[in-house]
Order: sequence, then structure tokens, then C-alpha cells
Amino acid sequence: MTAIHSVIKPLVAVAVAAAVLLAACAQSPQKITLAPSFPAPEQAIGNKQPVHVRVSDDRRDKVLGSRGGAYRDTALITLGESLSLAIQPALKDHLKALGFEVDSLSPQTTDLHVVFESLVYNHPDTDGVGHPMDMEAQVRVEAVRQNSRYEGRYKIKRQEKFFNAPSEPHNEEMVNKLVVDVLENMLADAKLQNFLLDKSND
Repeated sequence: MTAIHSVIKPLVAVAVAAAVLLAACAQSPQKITLAPSFPAPEQAIGNKQPVHVRVSDDRRDKVLGSRGGAYRDTALITLGESLSLAIQPALKDHLKALGFEVDSLSPQTTDLHVVFESLVYNHPDTDGVGHPMDMEAQVRVEAVRQNSRYEGRYKIKRQEKFFNAPSEPHNEEMVNKLVVDVLENMLADAKLQNFLLDKSND
């Protein structure tokens, strides 16, 4: 019995060590809370132009990506709430700060429909040093005023590499920044600005 026990004990220790190592390499699923925060604009360009804002979620895949780890297929990153309900109020407040008259009933109101076509925050299934995260956001904008219309697409795509797997708060911060960046890119489009300011025919 003593000889058998002496053999089993090291095997148990190896099994426990392996389980601890595997657990350390695993990542749990995560739900991101969307709360985009726009920086204060340098100037109010809206000139009280009336605009009605809508945000829609047209993503084919509602999963943002994987956190990686030993069980990457289950360590998924998703949103904890409706994308539209989370982003639309923040975008409205930002347009107000830019000087637009939001949700006006004027017949000259521009209907600004922002459609999210992709939102990706994913650890690629590759080996290497560090912990890379692929990031992508793409929106389509449809701006309509009476018989006039403007459409555009705006995309942010980049990869950032971290020394270790980012923490949950860091992941949330990066996803919200991605949303803000693509919407600021959209609003910086001179053609869209001219349409919203009713200068498209100037």
C-alpha cells in the first residue's frame, strides 16, 4: 500500500498542476456595457439645424469576438444590452453639444439614420508574443431631408497588442472607444456636415 500510495501522490500533484495551468489559460465569457462618452466639441457647428437621430443594429453577428484562452469558442464577448438603445441617447447628446436642434418637428428636419454594420473586438486564434486584439467598427449613414438624400459608410479597423490579456474593464473601455471613434469619423465627413447644415447646394 505504501509503494502504491507513493506513486499515486505524484500523479495527483501533476494532475492538479495541469488543471491549475489550464484554468489560468481559460477566459470567461463577458458582456460589455455600452456607454459611449464623446469628448466635448471644440466648437458648436450645428447652427441650430434641426435633426432627428436614429440608431439601428444591422450586424450579422451579434458576438463581438472571443477573449481567447484555452476555451476561446466559449469565452465570447457580447453586448449586455441593445446596441441601439445604448448608443442613440449618447449620439443625440453629442449632436446637441455640436449645436444641432435634436428631435425638432420642423419640416426642414434631417432624418439621420445611423446603421451599425459591424462591431468587432476579437483575440485572433494565433500564436505569438503578447495578446493582440482585432478591432473593427463600420456604420452606414442615411441622411434624408424632404427630397434630398445623403449616404455614406465609415469604418475604423486596427489591431492593438497587449502584454497580457486585457482585464474586463479594459475591454469595456476599448469597445466604447471604438464606437466613439467610428461615430466621430462619420461626423467629421465634410459632405455629411454640409448636408446636415443644408449647404449641399452652396
